[in-house]
Amino acid sequence: MTVRTTLVRMVAGLVAAATVLFGTGTPAAAASSKRVVVYYQTQYSNGSYVSPLGLTNNNTGVTDLLIGAIHLNSDLSVHLNDNPPGNAMFNQMWTDVAAMQAKGVHAIGMVGGAAQGSFQRLDTNFATYYPLLKNVVSTYHLDGLDLDVEESMSLAGVERLIDQLHTDFGAGFIVTLAPVATALSGGGNLSGFNYDQLYRDRASSIAWFNAQFYCGWGSLSSTSGYDAIINRGVIPADRVVAGTLTNPANCGSGYVDPSVLNSTLATLAARYPTFGGVSGWEYFNSLPGGTSAPWQWAASVSAAMGGGTGPTNLALGKSATGSTSCNSNETAAKAVNGTVSGGNSDKFCSLTSPSQLTVDLGSTYSLTGLEIDHAGAGGEAASYNTRAYTVQVSTNASTWTTVAQATANTAGVTTHTLTGTSARYVRLNVTTPTQTTDPATRVYEFKVFG
Repeated sequence: MTVRTTLVRMVAGLVAAATVLFGTGTPAAAASSKRVVVYYQTQYSNGSYVSPLGLTNNNTGVTDLLIGAIHLNSDLSVHLNDNPPGNAMFNQMWTDVAAMQAKGVHAIGMVGGAAQGSFQRLDTNFATYYPLLKNVVSTYHLDGLDLDVEESMSLAGVERLIDQLHTDFGAGFIVTLAPVATALSGGGNLSGFNYDQLYRDRASSIAWFNAQFYCGWGSLSSTSGYDAIINRGVIPADRVVAGTLTNPANCGSGYVDPSVLNSTLATLAARYPTFGGVSGWEYFNSLPGGTSAPWQWAASVSAAMGGGTGPTNLALGKSATGSTSCNSNETAAKAVNGTVSGGNSDKFCSLTSPSQLTVDLGSTYSLTGLEIDHAGAGGEAASYNTRAYTVQVSTNASTWTTVAQATANTAGVTTHTLTGTSARYVRLNVTTPTQTTDPATRVYEFKVFG
């Protein structure tokens, strides 16, 4: 992808292995919509291995794991980022990937990205370099390849590559591409060839496009960029996956706050019944969970699209009570109604200080996490975001245990992971309601996951 700074190193080559042929199952064109696609390129962060298993262990609804980045080097070596994919540092990763495949997640190799050369070599010297790529697919039992062409390549060259992959691995082999979003709506393009023509020529061979709405090529702050692609009338919604940043550190522009992103995704899912889904660049530092719980991004977007496979918001629609509300339209019930987009009154508001909001889940549940949507999540000024609070839980509404807190929050959305926590009642205690002297508590949603 365009955000990577990794340079291709010239090191020893890949050990040859026998080709494993894939079956001729369902054609790629028939893949289901509303995918949750996660790019996984940072396998080590600060020297520590980053396992992708959180995506399946936490039932996030992830459908596809894109493992990158594969580079075909001029000395005929193959790298996964800076090292051969057979390097011992990747042993645990391949084991984890296989475990995810056993649970139904597609393992797809990402080819190319910002480190250029792989596609130029495939374009001009296919007979030499394609066998190297084929060997990677066979050796690591990949379900597909994501062709991230960020260099000049001919239309004939990319079509030859797609055709050969299906010849070797069957019609069910997943082939995706990752153009910048504007390349699908008649605008800027990094790949050289025309994507409209590619789709007309090879529609049945392309599972979907991971359109990059970031790094200067758009954003998902609204549906406009995605709408422009669909309104063009060439590529349908089931083949367009909306790609976004999972953390502002991953690129200079295009990051969208989780609450805004989820609102856009919900709108797209409602507007286009066959909406292709969302892809996130990239996994290891995904917000809102960050490096400690990056899997939360996938769970959040899955729920926003109505996937129903992520963690359940146990507080949704449940009985909620709280401190005296600012007015009759901003009661505690607004914090559990499942929306932040109903205007400035779509929240719980109280001038009592300190204030509290309590949700009765109806029964005792094992809890896995919390999300609090503050003023910024509802479109209000960041200065109104809750600064300090605690969250307590109880099984009897009498004895309370503190499970989460913040003392200097500035964000519009905060999340907390819970382990070994069971409760029926969950209480939010707001001690400092804003970043200023404004006394009003503003909570648009209080979510309790289990």
